[in-house]
Amino acid sequence: MVLLQLMHASSAAVRPSAFAVRRRASTAFSWQSAASIQRRSALLVKVSADVQDFYEEQLSLSDNNPGADILDDASIADAHQQLQPHFPFPLDQWQLSAGASILADQNVIVCAPTGAGKTVVGEMALRVALQREKKAIYTTPLKALSNQKFGEMRKVFGVERVGLATGDVSIRRGADVTIMTTEVYRNMAWRSRTGISSLLDDVDANGMQIDAFKLEAASAQNDDEFSDLSSNSIVVLDEFHYMGEKFRGKTWEECVIFNPPHTQIVGLSATLPNAHRLASWMESTTGRKSILIEANDKRPVPLRYYFCSKRDFSPLFRDEEAGPGAPHGLLGLRGDGVLLTPKRVKKKKKKAGFGKNDASIDGVNRDGMPRGLDLHPSLQSAAERRLANIDRRIQRIVERDSYDEYDGYGRGSTISAREQRKMKENMLKAELRKSVPSIATMLRRLENKDLLPAIFFIFSRKGCDNAAEILCENLKQSAEKKVTDRRPVSESKRKKKGKGKGRGRGRRHSNNNEWDLNEDELAMVQDEDGRNFRADLLDQILADEFDSSMGDDSAVGVGDDEFLSDANIEYYADVGLLSFAEAKEVAARVLSFNTANPEISFQDSVVEQLLCGVGSHHAGILPAHKAFIETLFRLQLMKAVFATETLAAGINMPARTTVICSMAKRGDLGMELLETHNMLQMAGRAGRRGMDVEGVCVVASTAFEGPEDAITILTNEIKPVVSQFAPSYALAVNLVERGSGKLDVARSMVQKSFAVWESRQREQDLLAAMDALDSDDGNGSPEEQFVNALQLTLEKELIEARDGTSSTGTSQSKISKLQQLVDVLADGKKLKKVSKRYSGASQMLDLEQSTLKYLERELREMEETDPVDPELPLDLMFDAERIELMAEIKTQRQRVMKGEREVNSNILSAIAKVANNRMRDEVDESLTNALLTARLHGEDSTFPQGAPLEPGELNAYIKAVKKTNRRPLLDQTTSAQSEDSEDESWNQMLALIRILEASRTHQLRRNACGGHVGSLGMDNPLWQICALGGAWDVKYESAELDRFQEALDEGFQAEDADDASDEKATDIPKPQREAETLRNYLCQLSPSELAGYVSSLVIDAPKRSDSALEAFQKLTHDQQRVVQGALLSLERLVEVQRRLGLDDAIGKCQLELSACDVVTAWASGCSWNDALAISGAAPGDLVRTLSRALDALRQLSNVEYQPARAFDGVASEATGIHPKIRSLAREAANEMDRYPVKDVLPFEEQEEEESESGEDSDSEDEESAATEADERDDNVEEDRANE
Repeated sequence: MVLLQLMHASSAAVRPSAFAVRRRASTAFSWQSAASIQRRSALLVKVSADVQDFYEEQLSLSDNNPGADILDDASIADAHQQLQPHFPFPLDQWQLSAGASILADQNVIVCAPTGAGKTVVGEMALRVALQREKKAIYTTPLKALSNQKFGEMRKVFGVERVGLATGDVSIRRGADVTIMTTEVYRNMAWRSRTGISSLLDDVDANGMQIDAFKLEAASAQNDDEFSDLSSNSIVVLDEFHYMGEKFRGKTWEECVIFNPPHTQIVGLSATLPNAHRLASWMESTTGRKSILIEANDKRPVPLRYYFCSKRDFSPLFRDEEAGPGAPHGLLGLRGDGVLLTPKRVKKKKKKAGFGKNDASIDGVNRDGMPRGLDLHPSLQSAAERRLANIDRRIQRIVERDSYDEYDGYGRGSTISAREQRKMKENMLKAELRKSVPSIATMLRRLENKDLLPAIFFIFSRKGCDNAAEILCENLKQSAEKKVTDRRPVSESKRKKKGKGKGRGRGRRHSNNNEWDLNEDELAMVQDEDGRNFRADLLDQILADEFDSSMGDDSAVGVGDDEFLSDANIEYYADVGLLSFAEAKEVAARVLSFNTANPEISFQDSVVEQLLCGVGSHHAGILPAHKAFIETLFRLQLMKAVFATETLAAGINMPARTTVICSMAKRGDLGMELLETHNMLQMAGRAGRRGMDVEGVCVVASTAFEGPEDAITILTNEIKPVVSQFAPSYALAVNLVERGSGKLDVARSMVQKSFAVWESRQREQDLLAAMDALDSDDGNGSPEEQFVNALQLTLEKELIEARDGTSSTGTSQSKISKLQQLVDVLADGKKLKKVSKRYSGASQMLDLEQSTLKYLERELREMEETDPVDPELPLDLMFDAERIELMAEIKTQRQRVMKGEREVNSNILSAIAKVANNRMRDEVDESLTNALLTARLHGEDSTFPQGAPLEPGELNAYIKAVKKTNRRPLLDQTTSAQSEDSEDESWNQMLALIRILEASRTHQLRRNACGGHVGSLGMDNPLWQICALGGAWDVKYESAELDRFQEALDEGFQAEDADDASDEKATDIPKPQREAETLRNYLCQLSPSELAGYVSSLVIDAPKRSDSALEAFQKLTHDQQRVVQGALLSLERLVEVQRRLGLDDAIGKCQLELSACDVVTAWASGCSWNDALAISGAAPGDLVRTLSRALDALRQLSNVEYQPARAFDGVASEATGIHPKIRSLAREAANEMDRYPVKDVLPFEEQEEEESESGEDSDSEDEESAATEADERDDNVEEDRANE
């Protein structure tokens, strides 16, 4: 308290209290002088020991963190005073900065690596809201994560103050703190009356008028529905970087756009390169000051990176403390990490054992990367040895081929250079396959180094299950080896063996006569009966004997009374990775779970794995089983878990070590290296705060990638967030309703999207950059003006390549090369080195060319004075002197070609090529004009006007300017999609509205069907309503489709003349008749049959499924009639969407029958085992399928009730979902909502669930869609395993 009072007094006397957080890229705070630090250190005398340690830690960071002036900032001191008492550990500086911004009523985006403590900021925000006597909302992307946060926050704030809303579960909704999925909050914000005023302000600012009275009156009917956000003051959007996700990113974007003006936004995100642009966009959208807080590069638990192969376990980087999240970070690359000073380099060399002649770890390599990020010397030596061995093998093959073919070495080999390269590639692949370590090998190394518990990331479900099974068997076999008497072969037999011919299998020690048996070699061992076996064969025999003995007498089932016996548990404790007490605790928990859940009990093989401390975690297992695995791991009752990438998506399962078993995944273009942010998210799971001093990330060697690929991924720049905004039917209906049938509010919403904002911001950046160039006219020479214009050109080309709008290509390799060119041109030292290198190569090329000209001139003179006689034989045509001269010319030409390659491969040549392409396409007039001015200014310029830019000319201009670092003229993280973003989004919104008008569903409060479309949270709610007979083409936009069908059926009209006359006798349009027929068929279905049919509208096709005909034949007769009627509606809606210009991705319509049979059976009351047998799917997949069908049924049953109406003639509007269908959906949902589809929440107290409204039910749909995309990624890895 004394310190805080002194700080307040000091700040008040010296300067006004102020708090500002700027971008790290432009240096967030000013550096503090040593004297200032000493003065502040003196204040620590009267502070308690705990607070003193905290501030001393903050002062120690001032050398490497520009934000170390926290002690004389009153706002942060106030944040410390208010928030620190609520946490048992000292808050980090950036966390206090975020807390100060929240207290200042500002929006905050926090960017920090995984494991740095972002959740602490979210908890701060909740506490601030409660201190203000207001409510708060905490959103997460996954239901499982919401359930986990719900349990955690109840312990923090109390059971009665925390609620939960996840779409299918609602507990104390409207409590002081409500945990919910992001889609639930998005839907609430869509319909929130409190958000209308902000849209009205924007509309008025654009000169458009809206009748506010009508707008408020239209919303007044649902005051209760919108009251959820009226008292909410803060919303925390966890995993904010999901905004860039392809499937769900628009949800986070819409949360910001529709956020009520009285609500603060706190976004918690992983590290993003364009986070500052997101903060600027958020500020312009919400009208509230938005601050970006970026955690310092030093993680609370630093990481270390290792590479593991079959023979090696070595640090990955040359600087062992380098890497993302490591103590030294990226060594200053892109501003990340610590720049090594000469003193630090000397100390590090000494510590690492580098000699005088060893390669240094300071400076940069030829690619402009810090040398500390190069391969570790041990890995580099191993790679060089491998290549040298391959070269020797190829050389022997070539020599042998030469000898066999020609009986000597003089005539050469028939193996071409191309064949040799192919041979080398195949040998290298074979060597890589040999170097892949086994799971058991990696686990032994981790266990020996005390690096457990560990998460092994394997991008395949089957791979995870197999790894857990194989490891468990390996542990049991290893234990059996220990108890078996493996005495060595007798001394006499060894001596007898040693006298024979051939090479022994073992290595003799120099100090004794014992043999050192290598586990990878086929050593001989002897059992108790004197029988000799090879070691690998004995392992198999022991395993078989153990399995048979366990199967006969020793084995006890999980449900047996002897399962918890000390003898049984002691065996698994000796075999596995757990202690006796830990194994006993696991056994008790497994027994309790199996007793309570007999239908989904763990199989004995899985129980063995759990007792050994091993588990598998992926989307294919039941949610209850996944939760059980997560609980064991958090309680340190599991030492190794094999998981897919989905585990890294926010679930709280920190480990000491993470092992990345593959560095590539299948993408849109085939197998591709992992994205940098994906690998960092997995690596960030390593290191448990408060438990580990450091976390370890181990990258395993694969048959396709090596350590160089690992470094490439880890050092690549993280891709910026790109807007995923796309309008939808539900959004269009709600926006039109907000505007009382007008389009002003909808247009305003589209203009608020991140894509449109970036497009406009890009134009401003370009104008500002051009103004900056123009303002330097009087200050710089023409050469400097040209170099500035060239830098601007490269930056624009880089941005266009990232956006996908570049005409010369948008591949990742091109983006990387452009980034390298921009970095070189902006860095004075790098530019100087490149210029010198080009000058040297150019001078050498000139010398070689001059030599070649001299030799060719000498040959011509020789031919003129002594011409060749063509009559002579070939061997006498040329004399020795002429032959020697011709050989010299040939050699000299090769030297010239080599010199040309060196010049052309120089970075200046690449820069000149990009500049010429831009000027040739007339994209950059400013660059053309700058080049013209520079050429006119040069007195001795030898380049004609209009000629392309030559690398030598560029080098001359570079030499004429100062070699200083140049600031970027454009923001390098800009990712605007195109200048047409606004037009395209608005055109799609208009197309949606036109389609809604075609079915007369565009007024939410005046039309029942429109209300149903706006309340459904499915991908294409209009299609779902059409498939249920509630909507059709009222305006008959699809008339051309019927005319086309009639033309095809003209040949059959004579046979069906009576039917045709009946159709023409009525005036009811064909779309209406089809909808009424479909509705009648639906009303005749049973609840279970309706459930099966509804599943076909929302469930995507699995990877392996029956053909459409086979799936159709499994349906009941009534279901088949409904499907036939639905196909007519689908064809008609697709035609209307096509005619009115809707994008296929937005208007997706599906009718997938593969899951109809199992959903029908489950809704009819079949058992879980029967459902598994019917579907043939993994348990986790089946639960997800049934859950999505259940979620759709809930939504349909919760739509607004509308009485049934019968039309005697032509209907003027669509009717919406029939009440009979609504009732059937409710009955089916009640039948399906049973265990294990309905999960029992893992909370200590029993909570009473409230009924959910339809507005929140789409979280399961969108969450499952994203999860299924991950499953497809997991499954395709199996294909690669077979390559």
